[in-house]
Amino acid sequence: MKKKLVLKPFVLPTLYILMVIALMVMSTTLIYKGDEEDDLTYVSDSIFDNTLPVVGENEIVILKPFTSDKVSITSSYYNYQAESSSQENSIIRYDDTYLQNSGITYSSDEEFDIVSVMDGTVTKIYYNELLGNIVEITHDKNLISVYQMLDDISVKVEQKVTRGEVIAKSGSSKITSSNYNLHFELMKDGNIVDPNTYIGKNIKEL
Repeated sequence: MKKKLVLKPFVLPTLYILMVIALMVMSTTLIYKGDEEDDLTYVSDSIFDNTLPVVGENEIVILKPFTSDKVSITSSYYNYQAESSSQENSIIRYDDTYLQNSGITYSSDEEFDIVSVMDGTVTKIYYNELLGNIVEITHDKNLISVYQMLDDISVKVEQKVTRGEVIAKSGSSKITSSNYNLHFELMKDGNIVDPNTYIGKNIKEL
């Protein structure tokens, strides 16, 4: 006759406790792995995926040479093909001499920041008796921006500047009545052009 297996009183509680501990360890492990997966950033199979957002030339536009909304145009670019009324607003008088405006003259009742219209390199800084302090910046696409009538110039020759970076403050000249002015010119391929036809354009259009 076979003997019945009789467990000692402490065996069942011990097995129960071991099972509970094992379940707790398994649960903790799963939760930890889940948290790890939440922290991961998944990418496509290729780093050259064309669907990734890229800032290209289409998104880069030529800025105005200032940021203040209190700046107005006092003299526009002289266009030989414009109506006579427009041309009259583009004539600058100094003493007994009349000058055709080769850029745009801006002014304000308060000082304003002058900014680079595009990324570029400062290639010239000099003083003109008539127009005051002048900064020239050379950009890609054979474009040169010229900032005149400046004060507190904060850049140096050969310095790299970024689009929208402050390069100076508005200033005065002998041909303006306001203390806060900017005369702005643009040259494309060595020729002076109307800044209004370039400001706001994507550089890809140049």
